Amino acid sequence: MKKFLLGLAAFSTFSTIASQLPSLESVVQASGFLAYQQTLKKEVLNTHENYQLYIDSLKSKGEIVPMAPAPELTYLEIRGVLSAQSPSWDYVAVGDFSTNEDHGGEFYAVTVEYGYATPSSRRFQLNGSNLSLAQSEPIKDSGNTVIGWINYWHNTQTNFTSGTSTYQAVSINFPYNREDDRLYIR
Repeated sequence: MKKFLLGLAAFSTFSTIASQLPSLESVVQASGFLAYQQTLKKEVLNTHENYQLYIDSLKSKGEIVPMAPAPELTYLEIRGVLSAQSPSWDYVAVGDFSTNEDHGGEFYAVTVEYGYATPSSRRFQLNGSNLSLAQSEPIKDSGNTVIGWINYWHNTQTNFTSGTSTYQAVSINFPYNREDDRLYIR
C-alpha cells in the first residue's frame, strides 16, 4: 500500500508538471526557435522572389500583370508543435504527415502562410475543435512590404493525447482560393 501511495504521489507530481505549458512569449523568444523562425521567413522570402520574377517575365512579354502588390494566398503549412508533454519545439518539415514527437496536454502550434489570407477565414482545428489564434507576426520583404505571416495557435485542452489537426485559410484577394494543410499530432 505504501508503494502504491508513493507511486500515486509521484504520478500526480509528474502529471502536474507535464500539464504546465510556458508562456508563448518565452517559447518564441528561445534562441533555437528564433533561428527556426528565420528559416521560415527565408522560405517565404524565396517564394516571394520567385513570384516577383514571374511578374517581371509577364511584364516583359506584355501579358496582364496583377495591380495589387499583395500576393494571393498560395501556400500555408503547419510547421511546429510545442506541448506540455514535449516542451521543446518539434519542427515539422514541409510535407510531413505527422509530428516527430509524442505530444499531450496543452500545446502551441506554429503555421506559416505565403500571401494574404482573410483573417476571419483562418481555421486551425484539432479533432474538429477550433483552436484560438494566440499571435500573428508579419513576414516582410526588403522593401518592408508584408508578404506572409507566421501564426501561433494555442490548444487549451489539457486532456489532449493525439489527433488530426487541420489548418486552412482563404485568400483575401483574387482568386480567393482556399489553401489547407493537415498534420497528425502524436
